[in-house]
Amino acid sequence: MGEAERAGADGFGTGFRRGGVIAVLATAQGLGIAPMVAIGVLAPFLIDDFDISRTSVGLLVALVSGVSAVLSPLVGNLADGMEDRRAVLWVLVLGTISLLWMAASPTYAILVGGLALAGIARAGCNPATNRVITLRVAPGQRGWITGLKQSGETVAVMLAGSMLPALALLWGWRVSILSLAVIAIVALIVGWALVQKTDGGESTREERKAARLRPSIGWLNGYNLAMGGGAGAITAYLPLYAHEEGHLSVAAAGGVIVLAGIVGGVGRLLWSHWSESSLGFPVALSCLAVTAVGSGVLLIAAPEIGRTAFWAGAALWGASGLAFGAVAMLAVMAESDPTNTGRASGLNVFWFGVGFTITPPLFGLLVDRSHDYGLGFALITAIYAIAAIQILLGREHFRPLVRAESA
Repeated sequence: MGEAERAGADGFGTGFRRGGVIAVLATAQGLGIAPMVAIGVLAPFLIDDFDISRTSVGLLVALVSGVSAVLSPLVGNLADGMEDRRAVLWVLVLGTISLLWMAASPTYAILVGGLALAGIARAGCNPATNRVITLRVAPGQRGWITGLKQSGETVAVMLAGSMLPALALLWGWRVSILSLAVIAIVALIVGWALVQKTDGGESTREERKAARLRPSIGWLNGYNLAMGGGAGAITAYLPLYAHEEGHLSVAAAGGVIVLAGIVGGVGRLLWSHWSESSLGFPVALSCLAVTAVGSGVLLIAAPEIGRTAFWAGAALWGASGLAFGAVAMLAVMAESDPTNTGRASGLNVFWFGVGFTITPPLFGLLVDRSHDYGLGFALITAIYAIAAIQILLGREHFRPLVRAESA
């Protein structure tokens, strides 16, 4: 019997404890993306301090993403072998150390080490936090909690984008990085105090080998590959597209992607609830991909429609191309067993990372060769359409939807 069943409604507790545990999970999730955002917004300071090129800045971000993608299956498997509370605390420890390492780095080469460690923390954040929810919350009751947990990434993006530049101007970029480390340390202390140990959260190597992944995990991997491809290209080029083709100012073009992030955060809460309460995961994921197709079509037509279309297209993409992550992780938890939730989560992160890494250079090559952003967005729109179709083709491999009242 799992912890969720033993605890009644779920194993998060009530009142202050419940809110604190969810906040810890959201912070752990946010630590996965915070270092990459920090490098982006602090790039001018890093270039001046270390005398590096813009390419070198991009390599730092790629390092975090690459390490995370490569190590996610391994780290997920390791998370399955330890008690879920310990796995989350390790993510918070690694995230804290990576930020302190970054802030103290005297050279670019040493900074690289800090970002590599951040990549390991990123690889572990989804497997660890997903296992906490899987072991403590019954199916049919995970939607809102998972949406809040996944929205930690959105909060991290907004917080880093608004807070770090201001702190860097006042006290230097190292102090701004330390501010993130303070948040991580607080989350670590709160997690140590409030997240209770589970009984039987660990699994043996033999149990993990015996517990085969369901075919539905393979369909989810393919879906994440496609959706990650769309997210990588649009994240990389949407602000530039709005600036060059929509004639928005640099600040306004940056605001376009911020709007997408805000809408995406709300979308993660709503879609995760709908997917678990009524739609089911294959249908919800397909609807998200179809909505992303609509955002691609709108962005292709945006130069002809006018500036408003860039904002509308970004919002529509945020509600779909960014919001899908919460539903995908909910599906992973529903389709995996407690002995392999970490491994299944790690594989999904791996394939998302592959897609996220491949499409930006392809998109850029198309634009450079054709001098037409429309071809790049047509490619992304087609990828989203493939994602919508393939997840529906695999819907018969998914478990029946478990609603809260039956759970």
